[in-house]
Amino acid sequence: MPPPDFEDEHARVLNRAHRIFLDKSLVRGQMWMEFPPSDKIRELRERVTRLENGYQQIRFEDIPNETIKMYLIEDALDMINYAAFFIKQLERGQSG
Repeated sequence: MPPPDFEDEHARVLNRAHRIFLDKSLVRGQMWMEFPPSDKIRELRERVTRLENGYQQIRFEDIPNETIKMYLIEDALDMINYAAFFIKQLERGQSG
């Protein structure tokens, strides 16, 4: 079996986060711009807490729960997007 293509694997994860951004933008528009960068930090912290709690649940089970994994992955992909929003706001000179 050939070694994994790490660059392609990474791009696939980033593309999944981008797809979530596009899909949610169709419904919500660009609401992330209505709140300051500090809100993105709060959202990131909330997602980290969710990941910690959910990961502890699946790490110690005999049979991993696929639903919990799905939610963990979605929260992690959301974190990528919130980090991108944070970066964009900082680069635009926004604060608060």
